[in-house]
Amino acid sequence: MTGFAVAAVLIVLNMRIGPGTEPVANAAANQPAAQASATAPAPPPEVAAPPADLAAPPSAEPTPAPTTAAPLNVTWAGRVDGGGATIAISAKGDQAVAYICDGKKVEAWLKGTAVDGRLELTGKDGAELTGSYDGDRAEGEVSVGDRSFTFDVAATKKPSGLYRATADVRGARIVGGWIVLPDGTQVGLATVAGKVTAVSTLDTTSGGAEVGGTPVTGVPVDGRF
Repeated sequence: MTGFAVAAVLIVLNMRIGPGTEPVANAAANQPAAQASATAPAPPPEVAAPPADLAAPPSAEPTPAPTTAAPLNVTWAGRVDGGGATIAISAKGDQAVAYICDGKKVEAWLKGTAVDGRLELTGKDGAELTGSYDGDRAEGEVSVGDRSFTFDVAATKKPSGLYRATADVRGARIVGGWIVLPDGTQVGLATVAGKVTAVSTLDTTSGGAEVGGTPVTGVPVDGRF
């Protein structure tokens, strides 16, 4: 009697559940997987690489420190074009002195500037020199009185160069000039109380020379007088 009753109860339960209905135990086992699937975060979207023109620029190379050119300190000397006179130009820093002389009667001192490759010098009675230069050569034009000369002369080394002597003798002002070329040739004149006169050969070691029988001392010109 008891076994028959248990069998009847099982039949009734199976009828209530019906076909296709998942047992309670199996439904509960499947629920966590479904919830995990529903709540799992979506993977982040892939980020595209930036275009080449928006990429970070390469680091700039350091700018080199500016170099400072050595101060100018040079004397150019030689014969003018055509050989009618000899010229010497001494420059130091931004100052320049020039002397032109034909060894007979034409001579003039000029002074001015040597800046950025340009020479601009002036002297008495309208004497004028303009030109250009670098460390090796100077070229340009010089005017003295009614005569004009062009020149293209090279840098020299001592004892070549430009020398000048000054003295006051019995109230007369003496100014002498000598241009010494690399081959040893000397060209010079002097003025005594404003009058042009001859000069003796200059001793480039001692600077000794004579102007009209008066001893004088010639010293190298270094861009000014």
